[in-house]
Amino acid sequence: MLRASSYTHTDCGIAQTAFGECVPYVTGKDPSLSDKCCTAVRAIKELTPTVEDRRAICACLVQELKDAGGSVDSSKAKGLAGGCGVSTNFIPTSLSFDCSK
Repeated sequence: MLRASSYTHTDCGIAQTAFGECVPYVTGKDPSLSDKCCTAVRAIKELTPTVEDRRAICACLVQELKDAGGSVDSSKAKGLAGGCGVSTNFIPTSLSFDCSK
């Protein structure tokens, strides 16, 4: 719990800025996965060495998707990490994604 309380909004902002490269893809506005998005996914994974970090960043990314105002193409979102060659399970696949797992 100590780590979660020391989490900064700066990390959230960095993750949201990076994930902005992926928002058009996961919301279905961009048909193809871009290299910039994959670079962002790798950078976001590097920001999240602990479970607490992953939960916090996941919540930030869910909020970013909500703020984008679009619906999420869950099949694109589910395939995002794998499509980028990154093994992770905290990239949101819906607006109601459960970041606590």
